[in-house]
Amino acid sequence: MNRLLFSFLFFLIGIGLSSQAAAETWYVKKSSTKLQAEAKARSKVLGKLNKGTPVDILEKSGKFFKVSAGGETGWIFRFKLTKKAPSGSGGDGDVLGALGGQQQIAARESAYGSSIRGLSPVSEEHAIKKGVSPASIESVKEMERYKVDDDALDKFLEEGRLGAYAD
Repeated sequence: MNRLLFSFLFFLIGIGLSSQAAAETWYVKKSSTKLQAEAKARSKVLGKLNKGTPVDILEKSGKFFKVSAGGETGWIFRFKLTKKAPSGSGGDGDVLGALGGQQQIAARESAYGSSIRGLSPVSEEHAIKKGVSPASIESVKEMERYKVDDDALDKFLEEGRLGAYAD
């Protein structure tokens, strides 16, 4: 009888261990990814994870994954994770980072950098040579300085049913 009980307990422990071992490991795509208390975009932020951080997927709920990372457990929007470990080179998921580590291009001198980040010194010089007014140049610089706080951004996404709020 004891042998049967021992075998049954050993079997149950084996099942428990195998289900833990079956947890999938994914990776954070971008630095400052929010680890949240609930599977909601406006949930309390427990912490922020860096690009490449491995997370164990514990559960799925809609567009969120419950994960375990570094002793913390919380929820991350599914599209902030990837099955493949991100490469160590590049710029954290931006256009220039996608070019890879072999090609060193300064953002201030690339066409992509000037269109994404506003006027670089090179672009500003070019705009002046082409006769763009100082007021227009200053307007672009003013737009670059404009910041939207996280709560306003979350509200915008929720109202527009975008990102984590998309159907």
